[in-house]
Amino acid sequence: MTASRKYLVIGGGAVGSIFGWRMQEGGADVSVVCRSNYAAVKANGYNITSIKFGNHTFTPNQVYRSAQEAVSNGCIYDFILVCTKSLPNIEEPTIVVSPSITDKKTTIVLLQNGIGIETYFAKAFPENPILSCSVYIDVIQLAQGTIDHGSTSKLEYGLYETSASDKVRDQQALKEFESDILAGDIDSKIADNIQRTRWTKIVWNASFNPISVVSGGNNSRELLRNPLTNQLLRLTMTEVLVLGEAITGERVASCSNDEYITNTFDFTDNRPNPVTPSMLVDYINKRPMEHQVILKNPIDLAKKHNISVPILETIYTFLITLEEKNLAPVS
Repeated sequence: MTASRKYLVIGGGAVGSIFGWRMQEGGADVSVVCRSNYAAVKANGYNITSIKFGNHTFTPNQVYRSAQEAVSNGCIYDFILVCTKSLPNIEEPTIVVSPSITDKKTTIVLLQNGIGIETYFAKAFPENPILSCSVYIDVIQLAQGTIDHGSTSKLEYGLYETSASDKVRDQQALKEFESDILAGDIDSKIADNIQRTRWTKIVWNASFNPISVVSGGNNSRELLRNPLTNQLLRLTMTEVLVLGEAITGERVASCSNDEYITNTFDFTDNRPNPVTPSMLVDYINKRPMEHQVILKNPIDLAKKHNISVPILETIYTFLITLEEKNLAPVS
């Protein structure tokens, strides 16, 4: 009998809990690194309410406080699922992960938002396989270890190749991950071009997320039904679509840009409940926002390719100004 592949989830919050749970359900050995919810998860596991999968208590094989602790017994993991927020403007993204990667056979799986997130890991671990993922999931941690999951859990993923990549080994890792994710009943597929897929997702993230904050704290429905913010969303999305096409060399939208934006608006507005974008949630809770990988990295690429993105630049300026004041210590 083949031994279960070993997975380590770094970032045992809402997203990490669902993917860890489903991997374990599919037969994998799953350990989790938790921070603020460590005590609750260690004692009771995750209490998950899910429209898609039903209600369940997910008990990881092991729960750790840190990546260092996760390898203190000499364990070499087959896959590391990185489910933390990517905040390179705050700290080097690989810091919380590095101690757990002790062998070049370990595959790094990035379940994070943004553009250019892979470069940090490719530089630190040039010989390890890297899978870049675009995650579509509606899930929230209501309290420590208490997870509310809706009906969506979709993953598109592909290899991030570097000059040091071992293509045969990396393809094998890709097939193993595909087998495990499908065994866990996650809707998933290997992307033909994962960078194009990432740009497709960031069309929403680079518009609804920051505009929800700079407009004064509006959810998706409020943004769409106000003519002024509706138009700003449309113009921002158009900039991102044009930029993504220039960077990837492929069309980002599967139809005309205008039709794609209209379809995205309709899909978002027709959800049972309005979306409170994650940047707005972070802003309200006085946490750093993911503006570096969602806005600044695309802006830097635009400058590199001499592409004008004045709306993205303006929104970014307002956003970081608001964040600076929001996170400033009270004197």
